[in-house]
Parts: sequence; structure tokens; C-alpha cells
Amino acid sequence: MAEITSKGYLLKTVNEWFDEEKQLYVDIDPEWNLDPSTPDGLKIAHDSEVFGALDEVIQQAYNSKDPNKASGYDLDIISALTGTTRSEGTASSVTGAVLTGVAGTIVPAGTRFRSSTTGSVWTLDQTWTLDVNGSATVDLTAETTGPTVALANTITQIVDTVGGLTGVNNPTPATTGTGVETDSSLRVKRATAVGRPGNNQIDSMLGEIYAVDGVRRVKIYENDTNSSSVTTDNPYGLPAHSISPVIDGGTDTDVAMAIYIKKNPGVLLNQAGTAVSVTVTSPTYPDNQKVIRFSRPVYVDMVLNITIKNDGTLPTQTVLQPLIQNAIVEFAAGDLIPADVGFKIDGFDIGETVPYSTMYTPINQVIGQYGNSYVQSMTINGGTTNVAIAFNQLSRWTAANITVTIV
Repeated sequence: MAEITSKGYLLKTVNEWFDEEKQLYVDIDPEWNLDPSTPDGLKIAHDSEVFGALDEVIQQAYNSKDPNKASGYDLDIISALTGTTRSEGTASSVTGAVLTGVAGTIVPAGTRFRSSTTGSVWTLDQTWTLDVNGSATVDLTAETTGPTVALANTITQIVDTVGGLTGVNNPTPATTGTGVETDSSLRVKRATAVGRPGNNQIDSMLGEIYAVDGVRRVKIYENDTNSSSVTTDNPYGLPAHSISPVIDGGTDTDVAMAIYIKKNPGVLLNQAGTAVSVTVTSPTYPDNQKVIRFSRPVYVDMVLNITIKNDGTLPTQTVLQPLIQNAIVEFAAGDLIPADVGFKIDGFDIGETVPYSTMYTPINQVIGQYGNSYVQSMTINGGTTNVAIAFNQLSRWTAANITVTIV
């Protein structure tokens, strides 16, 4: 049989099984006719295929207990041991949408709005009251999970009538959601969630926030020094004795509760990005309330202009452009490259610079299926160098910002 060694479970190939069983026959009778055309030769061939298949089943069972090798349902079971579950997908979200109407109008959570271009439906995350000017800046979430697109100034229709509410608009585009969580992403989340049961540590807060439905990216920056000066221990100049949670995705109330559960008393909550403040009521002691402050990342839209030299094998631009757009968006989200390849399997994180040369990967993944066409030129945000992303920023990728020209 195959062996379990310090390097893991080592399979035997079908040929190895064939040679081993053939040798057993030869040891009995060196003159035994084992030609593949004979019944005995056919039996050896059949046995080797059966043993090889059994080996693969046993290897799968062995790997199912290793979080670095398990996949699919087996990985779900391992992750469940640490209270980690695979996300069935996250919805796209819009920050900074504006509601207008009569001052004092209460707009309840769940109120729906529609995109005038795609027909996608978006819901209000929490109840808001229009201010004295008759407006409120709110967050909206797509009604369905996945990468729902909403360009700027397209969510303009009110689905659910609310007395006193007259208008809605999104000055900024949506941050696209994700599909069902990949194995590679789940492994990262499971490793992070191991520290979730603890207290008074960054790891436990990370695990708690990642467990919030809809959360896509999390960074928690800490300054445990007595000064806000920029030093090696405080590279971003954060206030003394502070933590700065920056979270992409999830509702404000759910994220705030996750922070509240794990926040160490006396530590300053600093808002390093787009500020969010939520008053949280203790689930254990209802009289205890606390204002939780955190940040959403400052989104940096990526604008790509790509020119491709056609060798005559490429489809039309109408066909090719959506393929490349989708590949780039999936690559940025970590969904394009298989986990076993081990290259950019988690997409771009908060504070992660976008390398210029890396963006050839999803383009070549598409055009490489056709022939010898190649990328003649490409610019990202007007340049041909890496796009620096600050510690509190997150690159935002939308198909509408990706233009493909075939020459």
C-alpha cells in the first residue's frame, strides 16, 4: 500500500502497483506467462487500477484532516471546529449614498431602491432620519449576493414608498461583492478565527470581525506606544495607545458589535479611514452602552486602459472586453487563480499596493486561450507604474473602469 511518511501520504502509481504484483507472480514461477493478452496479465492490470483508485480515496481521507490540503466539504468540516463557516457570498455595497426629502422623515432599515441602468435592487442598512436640510448620507447593500454592479449616480429610483422621502442617489460606485468563498480564502479565515475565543488581543478581534456576515477585508492597526510620533513601532502616526480597525463589508451595527465584544477597556478606538460611529448596547447588560468607532477603507478606483495587438485569432471587442473585465475583477477579488497555484489567491487587501506588472496575469489568462496576441500597452490610473495604496485605503475594481481596445 501507499505510505504515510513525515512528508505526508505518498501515493503509488498504477504502474508501480502493476510492477509490484507482477513481481509476486514471477517469484512463484519465473516462467509464468504474464503478457497483457493473457487472463493473468489482465488480472494484474485490473488489480493495479483498483489499488491505485483505493490509494486516491485513502489520500483524500488523509488530506481531509489537514486544513492546508482539505477542500470543499472536508474543509468546511475542519473549519467548523473553530467556529468558521464558508461564506455563501457577500453582497455589493455602496457607502455615501444620499437620501433627500422632508426634514425629520424617518426612513426604516430595509427600504429598497433600484438602479436605473441595471435594475438591481439595494436596501438601506439601518434606519435613518433626514436632517434639518432634508438629507442623510447612508449605506446601501445589494439585495442579492455576488458582484452586483452599480455605477455612480445610477441608484436613483425608490422602490418602497416612504412618506417624506423624495429622492436617492449614489455619488460613488458600489464596491462589488463576492461569490461563494473559495477554499483558499476559507483557509485564511479559519487560521485567523483560531484566535477568536481569546480576549484582549488583536487576533481575537480579527476572528470576531471576520465572523460577521458580509465582511470581506479586515485590518487592525495598533499603536501600543506612549506617543503619536511616526516611528518603527508606529509607522502610520496613530494616536498613543490606540487601535484602528478598518473593515470592508458587513453592516455597521454588526461590525460595531464584534469590536465591542473584543475591545480591551481603556484602549482608544481611532478612525483611520472613512469614519463610522455606532452606539452599541451590551448583549449581557442592557444598561451598558458604548460608542464604537471604526473605519471603512478609503476606496481608490482602479482605471485600466488596455490595448491588445490581435494576431487574427481574437474574437470581436464586444466579446473580448467583458471576458477581460471579468477576469481582472475576479483576479482582484482572489477568485481567478486556483488555490493550488499559490499566486495572488486572496486578491488585493486593505493597504496593499497594486503592482503594475501583476495586472498582465488576468489579461493573458484570457487572450492566451486564442493564439499569439499580446498586450501592446496598458495604463493603470493613467500610468505605467505601481499604484500605491495607503494603509487605510483599498483598491476598488469595477468593469466599467476597464477599457479594452483591439488593434
